[in-house]
Amino acid sequence: MNRNKRLIKDNRHLLYALTVIAAMLSLYTLPRQRVQRFSFTVGKPWTYSAIIAPFNYSVEKDPELYQAEIDSVSAGFAPYFAIQDEIGTDAVRDFDRLCRDSLKPYVSDKAISSVRRRMIQIYDRGILPVQNEDIIDGREYLRITRGNVAKPMVTDSLFSVTQAYRFITQAPMRSPERSLLLSLHLEEFVRPNLTYDRQHSEKALEDLTGQVSRYSGMVLTGQKIIDQGEVVDSEKAMAIKSYLDIANDRVTSHRFQALTWIGQAILVVLSFLALMLYLILFRQRYIGQRRYMYFLFGFITLFVVGLGLYIKYLPWNVMLVPCTILAIVMRIFLDTRTSFCGFLVFIVITSTCVPIPFEYILMQTSAGIISVFSLHELSQRSQILRTCLYIFLTYSVVWLALRMLNIDDLAGIDLKFFLIAAINSILVMLVYPLLFIIEKTFGFTSNVTLVELSNINNPLLRELAEKAPGTFQHSMQVSTLAAEAASAIGAESQLVRTAALYHDIGKIESAPFFTENQNGVNPHDRLSPQQSARIITDHVDAGLVLAEKNGIPSVISHFIATHHGTGMAKYFYLKFKQEHPDMEPDAGTFSYPGPNPDTKETAILMMADAAEAASRSLAEYTEASIGEMVDRIIDSQIQDGYFRDCPISWKEIGQIKAVFKEKLRIMYHTRISYPDPDEKPKRGQRQKKR
Repeated sequence: MNRNKRLIKDNRHLLYALTVIAAMLSLYTLPRQRVQRFSFTVGKPWTYSAIIAPFNYSVEKDPELYQAEIDSVSAGFAPYFAIQDEIGTDAVRDFDRLCRDSLKPYVSDKAISSVRRRMIQIYDRGILPVQNEDIIDGREYLRITRGNVAKPMVTDSLFSVTQAYRFITQAPMRSPERSLLLSLHLEEFVRPNLTYDRQHSEKALEDLTGQVSRYSGMVLTGQKIIDQGEVVDSEKAMAIKSYLDIANDRVTSHRFQALTWIGQAILVVLSFLALMLYLILFRQRYIGQRRYMYFLFGFITLFVVGLGLYIKYLPWNVMLVPCTILAIVMRIFLDTRTSFCGFLVFIVITSTCVPIPFEYILMQTSAGIISVFSLHELSQRSQILRTCLYIFLTYSVVWLALRMLNIDDLAGIDLKFFLIAAINSILVMLVYPLLFIIEKTFGFTSNVTLVELSNINNPLLRELAEKAPGTFQHSMQVSTLAAEAASAIGAESQLVRTAALYHDIGKIESAPFFTENQNGVNPHDRLSPQQSARIITDHVDAGLVLAEKNGIPSVISHFIATHHGTGMAKYFYLKFKQEHPDMEPDAGTFSYPGPNPDTKETAILMMADAAEAASRSLAEYTEASIGEMVDRIIDSQIQDGYFRDCPISWKEIGQIKAVFKEKLRIMYHTRISYPDPDEKPKRGQRQKKR
């Protein structure tokens, strides 16, 4: 126990450093915002508490309504066209020249005058160019500018090139004259004299649309924006959206950011301090092993950082994040209480930046409890699938209960959350590959791996059964004893059960030298005590070599090294002393390499190994003989100091003894000792009838 206390004392500074580092990384990552984001549907009841406006603000119009107003203004806008009178003047002059030079002898003055008047008329109104027809399409009015004066004109009163040509050629005249005029290509005298004034038009349209208000009303400080249970209509929805947008803009102020950071810092630091104090007061064994502290603080910080980045950069619902993975992996490698405390620290820290803290805390805490306690004894990977189902049901039930508090009709429930909960639960199955990574990174061994290793069809165990059948049977018996004892005192029963199966694998290559594998022939009869002791004690090192060669986890190898501790092969030690009474034997020659047990589990295996081996040498199997043997074996181990480095109490040792006595009695089918009929009962003692 002294060694373990020294480790705990030495690792205190590491614990303090991890607490500070975890708090700093969490604070650096968490978003600095306090504005809630609500999930609601227009036409459905408002399921949250009432919102009271903390400041004056304008309510924006619905984007579709605002755009419709803009479109309406744009549709009624009259674009500007500049009329170029010189084009008409030039065209009329060219027509006059043609008439003077070519038409005078053939066309009457009346016909020419009629065409000329119509030509002046079309240029006076204006001829639109073909390329601008899309601009005037559907518009009732245009604005025609002459110089600095703009005059509205009905669009239909203007001419296109085709309409202008048709209007000229339909002037009243005789048919021969019309034919002659048409043959002279009068279309050459029809020239567009209206030019689209893009700059003027766009500026005028911008000024006009700028007069359309983006706001539909005003909300004053203290005014209720929406009440709990009130149906969200489009007007209320825009009032809520406007409030959230303005509130989000306000959080960018340096003063607001400073206050938010201070509040977050207090909660984060207090949360990690609470976890640190919990370890100091209730789980010092984790402080004694650095890998557990790295794992606990590292994974909590990793999930805090991950969720903080998710909220900061992704717009999706925060409930999509499978936070319960943290609770599951901690439960697999740590105890139930520590797992839940660590998960609770994570929830408290991340609740400072989620949109709806109350719902988040309630749903995540409920799911965390279910996750932790549904994996109380993880022995099959299928249990994680069952836990995923429990998580989905927990999220759904809690969310449904929260909604039912605020609605009058189940039809008002938004079913979208059930899809979110289902995706979350499916993502929890990512814990499968994560388990392998954690085991390799931190040197942990999950119960699932232990169960797989305890399969007697494992190649190494099968080899043990073939080459050393007596040792294999001994290991099976020790496994049963040790697992029952571990369960009785709250130790890791599956770990002890699996380790017991492998603790003597070093006997495979030298099986005949161990009594449980001998069949009437003892090879030690031809060896010196020193040689025999070396063969016996070497099975520990041989077991470690085999374990490493076959990929057995280090946690199991530790049991192989400690199941004899630094004890001695006493039989050969005493034999040497008998054969050489004048010589002092070298204790190292007869000693196991060790070290001594340093955990409850390794201590249990040492006790079970010695007790089961000693039970085979009993002359008779009675309650008294078994009880005396168990007490003698374990008391001698205590007296030899094998458990000084173990965090095991006298009460727990007493419980272990009781389990061994009960199980060995059942194994050997002991019966109650009947009294001798010839023996007279003592005075005052009644003869019991059987």
